[in-house]
Amino acid sequence: MESLDIANGVLGLVFIIITTISGLTIALKYIEKKNIDYLFVGIAWILFCSAWYGTSVSFIVSFFNNGEGLPIQAILLINFLPFPIGLALWIITFTKFTFVNKNWKKLFLVYNFVSLTMFYIVFITFLFIDVNQIATKNSAVDLKNENFGLAIFLLLLIIMLLITGLIFAYKTYHLDNPETKLKAIFLFLAFPSLTIGSILDAMINTTALTLVLFRILLMTSAIEFYLGFITPKWIKKRLNLNQLI
Repeated sequence: MESLDIANGVLGLVFIIITTISGLTIALKYIEKKNIDYLFVGIAWILFCSAWYGTSVSFIVSFFNNGEGLPIQAILLINFLPFPIGLALWIITFTKFTFVNKNWKKLFLVYNFVSLTMFYIVFITFLFIDVNQIATKNSAVDLKNENFGLAIFLLLLIIMLLITGLIFAYKTYHLDNPETKLKAIFLFLAFPSLTIGSILDAMINTTALTLVLFRILLMTSAIEFYLGFITPKWIKKRLNLNQLI
């Protein structure tokens, strides 16, 4: 592999390690709080970042397979199957917190679950009929998108995550609690960081500079998301929470 591919693989691994740790920490908060939302949100965050799982696993496999990595079908399955599940878990939590009207809540849930089901049908159909209609493999850690329609569909799902995330942060900020307001600020940062980092990482040609910048943005989003649900004591002490009211 070329040095850029190695850097891509290493930074991808670092990102998913940070993501997994932050997501598991949030999910395990369920044991203490007995609140299922922590479990859903923690798992959802881990699955949100699955687009880097396939290439990261492929990167590891490449060291034992003459640099070849995983077959493209396996990379795509690992990359894209978990994301809609994560989005579904997030939407369930979002609707519980946001919607008062039960009819609107049901309508929103049905719309999203139908959209996610459509994505699975289209994705799996192309995957097994002609995988080259989805993407081509440049290296063990680099795929090139070949399906504009599927890319737009994924973009719409990411935008849905961004919009619901910002609404969630907005409503959280307006709760009458200084610590909750602080968490909302981190969520205001986390969702745009993940969205912008994901889109740029997928669309912009990879160079050493763009790779480092975009992955740092993604890693930052994982830390921000963690702080949006769990505020360490040292942060509470360093920041004057009363200024956030």
